[in-house]
Amino acid sequence: MHLFRAHPAAGNAARRLPRVLVVPALAALTAALAVACGGGAPPSTPAATAAPATRAAATAAVTPAAETATATATPEPRAITFMAGFRPQANLPFVAVYVAEDEGFFADEGLTVDIQHSSGQDEHLKLLLDGTVHFTTGTAAQLLRRREDGLPVVGIALFGQRGDQGYVARADSGISGPADFEGRSVGFKAGVVPAELVAMLATVGLTEDDVELVAVGFDPRTFIEGQVDVYPVFLDNEPDTIRRAGVEITVIDPADFGVPTLGLTFLANAQTVSGDPELVRRFLRAAMRGALWAEEHIDEAVQITLKRAEGADAEHQRFLLATDLENAQRADGMGRADVQQWRDLQALLVQYGVLTASADLSGGFDGSFIDALYASGELSPAASTTGR
Repeated sequence: MHLFRAHPAAGNAARRLPRVLVVPALAALTAALAVACGGGAPPSTPAATAAPATRAAATAAVTPAAETATATATPEPRAITFMAGFRPQANLPFVAVYVAEDEGFFADEGLTVDIQHSSGQDEHLKLLLDGTVHFTTGTAAQLLRRREDGLPVVGIALFGQRGDQGYVARADSGISGPADFEGRSVGFKAGVVPAELVAMLATVGLTEDDVELVAVGFDPRTFIEGQVDVYPVFLDNEPDTIRRAGVEITVIDPADFGVPTLGLTFLANAQTVSGDPELVRRFLRAAMRGALWAEEHIDEAVQITLKRAEGADAEHQRFLLATDLENAQRADGMGRADVQQWRDLQALLVQYGVLTASADLSGGFDGSFIDALYASGELSPAASTTGR
């Protein structure tokens, strides 16, 4: 079973629970992150290949060879749509696009990009299918589930080298890992118990029957007010919110306990990947320059984000972006992935009933575009391992 296509040179996964205790919904203290899957693109005529002119502000994100490259052709002007999977905020894939627009990296590619944000309920997935949206975002687990449903979505860059969901407990609760969950109340969101939670419990010999599972909403006051011992969080969001409310916490990440998890990706329509590869290259080249620029200019990237996220707290957005950047680190370059990561994630989801063992998920992630950008020297792996 092949999940990954490499260059020659180179969400939440959950299942239904039959009976749980439900905590009444509370008025929202803060909106939690929720990234849904989707995106799409219509077929079109491939554009002429061109090396982008490098701006001085992006020198940390490209190699000297790319800096001195000159365009061999003028890129064919294209108007495309990117729809982020949630509201404007500093998720790394969102910021990559915001920066690429503001710093002129899309203009270097001859691209005029309409940046939109999903209103929820899989809006951008629907627009993927009808060809209105060209590129969007989603988690790796969501991507695999969509592929199993037969939807033509393809991941073209993996930012989250570990998943974005974890758990928190009060620092004075005596809970520091899954072994301490026994007999405690453990929250889960959206009516489903994540496979990652069940897998994490299994690493210490526990099952769902050993904890009190509690359905919670997206308002962290459920945890702050003591209604649940262990609260599910998006790791780049609620831990900061809870600490700002004066509660000291221990953060528990399933990946730290041997559970294979992956996070956010860029998504495209399979028809675009096969029928308009030059557009994929141009978008990804510009967006990855944006991501690497943001890594070297994190405060400036936050300010660029705030132009779109009006009224958002700058420090909270910085926490979000810094966390995503940390989780995107890999020695061979941000955005890349290897086949074993996808195999491990699929095996986890099959084991806990999220996916079926017979599902053919071939072509779910196409790493050839991002690999080629690094192989050609247009992106530098060193730029994605520097300190912030």
